[in-house]
Amino acid sequence: MPDVEASFRIDQPPGRVWDFFQDISEVVTCMPGTELLARTGEATYTGKITVKLGPVTAAFEGEATIVETDHDARTARIEASGIDRRGGNRAKASITYEVHDRDGDSRVRLSGAIKLSGALAQIGRGGIVQDVANHLTAQFSERLHEKLTLSGQEADADADAQNLPQAIAGSQLTRVVVVARIRRLIAALLGRNG
Repeated sequence: MPDVEASFRIDQPPGRVWDFFQDISEVVTCMPGTELLARTGEATYTGKITVKLGPVTAAFEGEATIVETDHDARTARIEASGIDRRGGNRAKASITYEVHDRDGDSRVRLSGAIKLSGALAQIGRGGIVQDVANHLTAQFSERLHEKLTLSGQEADADADAQNLPQAIAGSQLTRVVVVARIRRLIAALLGRNG
């Protein structure tokens, strides 16, 4: 079973990254070539993933289960298996992910083992699985960063929108005070001339 390891740093707090990882439907949107089909159990999901190993492209359909989760340590382990019906390939994976604090940012570390059978088993030798894992991890981290940055901007916009009534109220108060002063000034001028 080839071992794979990959990691990346993201300029977001670890708690925010960990919370994002708990929403599988969102996580899948960051994974290239992946489609979530259904949630079939408490922590079990079915889906599709298309990967290219060397000259061969395989489209796996299968199931993934989150078998261990430690919220305090921010670690989880996923067991997955799938079949590429067109190419007759099979894959099994056991992947652990961890989210660590690095000076307020997050370091995400992935490690695990992948077992391939069929034509991909021959191609998967010699480090190509690790190369693919590195490539997919880079794409995932870019999309994750975009999503978290965008959702952070939307949260800021929502906060600004919630503060808008107070800002409007403040500007209305200013307008009332200015209008009152102008009226007093006009009354004073008219009183002097009258």
